[in-house]
Amino acid sequence: MHNGRKKSLAFMVKLLENADTLGIELVIDYSLNRSWKCDRATWKPGSFTAGDWWHVEINAATANSRELAKQAWDKVFGVIPQITKPI
Repeated sequence: MHNGRKKSLAFMVKLLENADTLGIELVIDYSLNRSWKCDRATWKPGSFTAGDWWHVEINAATANSRELAKQAWDKVFGVIPQITKPI
């Protein structure tokens, strides 16, 4: 397993540890051919086209509210500093 995949899996674990806060409903890991759903909170084998990526879906309330999404992200990962561009 290459270093990028190790980092990706560690991030995925962090997301799923905080799935309720982040509003995560589904994760598909195409590389390992598996899916995680909020109603079962565990991985199950899938039959997906192989690929080196993963897909995350969040609930509609979080997806449709920048404020809710930012609050959830800040709670889990900390506040991301605002970047301002010089004029």
